[in-house]
Amino acid sequence: MKIAVITSFKECCTEEDFLIAKAFAEDGHKVDLLDFPLNNKFEDIYDLLIFKNAWDLNEDTYKDCLEQFDLFLNRVRLSKVKIVNSLDGKLQFDRLGKKVLVDLYKEGFNVVPTIDNMEDLVLLPEVDTYIKKPYMSYDGFDMVEVKRKDLDGLVLKKEVLQPKMKFKGEVQMYFVNDEFQYALEYTPSKWPDYPTPHEITPDKAKIEEGRKLVRKNGASCSFTRVDFLRLEDDSLMVLEFADSNPNMSLPMLSEKSKNKFLKNFKKAVYEYYSTKEKSASCDKGVLKEDEGEISK
Repeated sequence: MKIAVITSFKECCTEEDFLIAKAFAEDGHKVDLLDFPLNNKFEDIYDLLIFKNAWDLNEDTYKDCLEQFDLFLNRVRLSKVKIVNSLDGKLQFDRLGKKVLVDLYKEGFNVVPTIDNMEDLVLLPEVDTYIKKPYMSYDGFDMVEVKRKDLDGLVLKKEVLQPKMKFKGEVQMYFVNDEFQYALEYTPSKWPDYPTPHEITPDKAKIEEGRKLVRKNGASCSFTRVDFLRLEDDSLMVLEFADSNPNMSLPMLSEKSKNKFLKNFKKAVYEYYSTKEKSASCDKGVLKEDEGEISK
């Protein structure tokens, strides 16, 4: 099988994408690491794309990245190439963004209270400060604080409004399909200072809460990160659902957790590919980074 792992060479997360590419190359597949956005043709070249960490971490230019994201996914949908994460999830970020949280909140899920219409303001708890965010944003980009006294006349245009929450940390749970893999906790918070996380084992009820969202999404093959806020009373509340090309934080893991994840991730990818293709051939090859090569 010929695989492309798509990443962003200018960002800090490429190390884990190299680990993923190397893991598949060691199984005998030909694997390329490609820089996003892709200007070259990939259709009819690769059997499988693994879309990873193709984020622009610059607030001034991230919207251009989202436009490139849309163009790329449209090309994938029009081609025959398979992609992980698969594009059939019902909560897909590239289609819905933070609109997902609005719908989940109305359905009674334990998510940060979220509306996208000021007529629904009564559904939010009364606080002194609210947070306004675009549907399509990440890393806190274009996030604006709005005082309660300034809500009159506010119009939400493809934006969400949430109460400003008091919390003491963030917990990220990681799933391959609907199987829990590991969890990392950031204390005091993941944003904006990104402290070094530590591995934790959430209780079964919280793992099941994350799994419920993954199953609701229903993607054929996915790596999903469910982000929770740890509130001041130690309870957890869902902050975000990341299913497009989430960072896996593999360098932060113990060797045991990392090896377990890579084994399970490869198994899920192979099963997904085998259901799509009656026969798949594995070409012996090398791992190439852009125009250079890294031999196994």
